[in-house]
Amino acid sequence: MIVDTVKLVQEASRLAKIELEGICLEEIHRLGITKTHTDLLGSHTVVTYPPLDALREINSDLLFSEIQFQNRVDAYMHIPFCEYPCKMCPYTTIGVRGKDGEKIPGYIDALKTEITTWAKKLNEQGAQVRSLYVGGGTPFAIPEEDLEDILSFTKRTLPFIDLPEICVETSPRATLQKEAKEKLQMLRKLSVTRMSIGIQSFDFESLKDMARTFPGHTSEDEERAVRTLLNSDIPNVNMDMIQDLPIKSREYLERLQHDLLRVAQLKPQHVTWYNLRLRPETTYARQKEGRVKLVTEEESLHTRLTIWNFMESIGYVVLEGDRFALAESYEDQFRKTRGSVTTDLLGMGVSAYSHVQPGFFQNTREIGSNVRADSQKAIEKYMKQVREKGHAITYGFPLTRDELLAGKFALGLKKGVSHEEVHKALTWMRECGAYNNAILHQSSELIDAGLLEVREGRIQFTRKGRLFENEICARFYSPRVIHAAHERRGTLTPEITSRYEQYRGRQELDQIAAEQRPQFMYLS
Repeated sequence: MIVDTVKLVQEASRLAKIELEGICLEEIHRLGITKTHTDLLGSHTVVTYPPLDALREINSDLLFSEIQFQNRVDAYMHIPFCEYPCKMCPYTTIGVRGKDGEKIPGYIDALKTEITTWAKKLNEQGAQVRSLYVGGGTPFAIPEEDLEDILSFTKRTLPFIDLPEICVETSPRATLQKEAKEKLQMLRKLSVTRMSIGIQSFDFESLKDMARTFPGHTSEDEERAVRTLLNSDIPNVNMDMIQDLPIKSREYLERLQHDLLRVAQLKPQHVTWYNLRLRPETTYARQKEGRVKLVTEEESLHTRLTIWNFMESIGYVVLEGDRFALAESYEDQFRKTRGSVTTDLLGMGVSAYSHVQPGFFQNTREIGSNVRADSQKAIEKYMKQVREKGHAITYGFPLTRDELLAGKFALGLKKGVSHEEVHKALTWMRECGAYNNAILHQSSELIDAGLLEVREGRIQFTRKGRLFENEICARFYSPRVIHAAHERRGTLTPEITSRYEQYRGRQELDQIAAEQRPQFMYLS
């Protein structure tokens, strides 16, 4: 059986190599598209619009008063405590033990206050929560009584629909704790339907380089942890993997085969296989020059094609470029709503973000030169603000009509964007004209290059285009969003500023022209 699986990996790699040889990377590079390990203005993948670094400080009380929920809302709750910091991790996290761990009770109290605030607003507007994703950090790593306390409080306070989807994140170490079995039983009693475990790689040297190993850790612990989850009563298990981690004792193909064989042996219901992305303030990014050996673009593309070929050969459905499931029913609701500008997402906890009309907003978050120090500051600010206001909204971005169209492209391409919907937006919404001229026109050159296609009335990725999925999605950010993100990061260039000024000037001209035309021209 193992021999047969090895052959499947080798065949998947062989076919990937042939396919890659037929792709002219120089033509793609001429369009300004290349596979990169750098972050996408605030995230490792294009999952939000606008990107998080584009958000600005806002009048949070005014925004809070204007928020209008739809009938169904998806919720996220951030638990920032983790057993160990990974070198590539950009998230707001602190330790679960020592002085950091002493903050858990205070943080849980702040979360309860924020949850109560949102519950009141949801109930007033007749909205219900259909899914809850509990992320971090590592929620499963905090003491059982604290985890049960906050989950029980959330379930009885927020207005949930019957049988909501509830997901909790864990790690190999947390899953192998002595009390893990009792914790899993507790979660099942609280109707948790999904667990997501951050494996990243089964290669022991890669794990050590990420600082994820600990005294007594063995090379089989990741596999044991996944089996523990699969043998529990939780019906849906997701496994997070990361390709393109720095090369240590194994070359990339050897490590990839090692990871693929473990995936085939375990067969979780869902696998998410990210590309490595590095924010400037993470440890890997600060050590990158001369100290971290990363794979080349060709090696990264070969890896991605091999993963696709192999995962399909062992029975997985490719949901998106980095998401695989044994059946489409295992796709998580949180992922679908997070990657949308038309559904409501409510984020609770430090650095959690939301998109609810009239805009996109985020709780306290720090962007500095060291992600761990930034996390400490953000958590203190979060608890202070919740005590004072009942919520922690700090940053935001208005979702105007042109930004909604940009979001539909940047996020929607992964599933396909309705050609008719785009046509209607450009016909009846004058605010979208500048975006069409500055950004949308490039879709035709991407179609000519074989990266996008129009099929059954939808603009979507070709297989070749999906290799650069996130890089292409990021090209549909508006000039306003790009300018705001680089301004906040301190990386503005004259070119970015000039492009934004031209965009804003075109919008002003369109507005003047519209005011001078007969009003009936804008009636449908």
